[in-house]
Amino acid sequence: MANGFQRTIPLTAFLTILLMTGACDAPNPAPPITPSSQQPTSSASDSPPDSPPDASSVLGPAPADLHDLNWADVPIPGEFCGVPGLVRLGPTGEAMATSRTWGSVRVIRTKNTLYGDTDGDHRDEAVAFVGCDDNGATQNADIAVGYVVYAHAGKNLAVLGSITPRQKSTAYHTALAGAEFAPGQIIVHEKWYRPNDAHCCPSGDATTVWTREGNRLTPGVPRITS
Repeated sequence: MANGFQRTIPLTAFLTILLMTGACDAPNPAPPITPSSQQPTSSASDSPPDSPPDASSVLGPAPADLHDLNWADVPIPGEFCGVPGLVRLGPTGEAMATSRTWGSVRVIRTKNTLYGDTDGDHRDEAVAFVGCDDNGATQNADIAVGYVVYAHAGKNLAVLGSITPRQKSTAYHTALAGAEFAPGQIIVHEKWYRPNDAHCCPSGDATTVWTREGNRLTPGVPRITS
């Protein structure tokens, strides 16, 4: 990945489920990603020094502002869908991959991207909405969804980890409906299905707080709000 990134326009913190259409090329898997266990040191100045990141989480050079990422160059970890390693999606934002759980799947990154500062270094982290489906084989809209959290590691881009829904649903999988940022936290809003809910319309709401400790993300217990 090189510098010279295009501008990505941040959208609202509430997302819709956008996993219905398209086809894709085969991905180029890379070794599995694991969250780094060390936290970069930081200050209010530009490009503060960082502790050495876990090499498996570093993707390559990053722009000073992650709002300027060229997302076509940014791979995603496929573990949220049972796909080992990294999946490279390219300009279409989707690719075919093999899931350990579901077999052949289509992996998708939507254009909905959230930004916020969790470590107080005055540089936003980026949260990309991702999903996978069976590419229309059973007419399922989607199989799994997640947020992938990206951050600076010095002048590089690194993956902190993936956020997946924590509140259980009775029939379909729980959807992600948005996220908010706070010092050391990402507060994730979830939509979950009650027994009589149609596939289109989950009626339950829940919130899960993910705590950032160094470069590790840890989920709390989901709290049902409706």
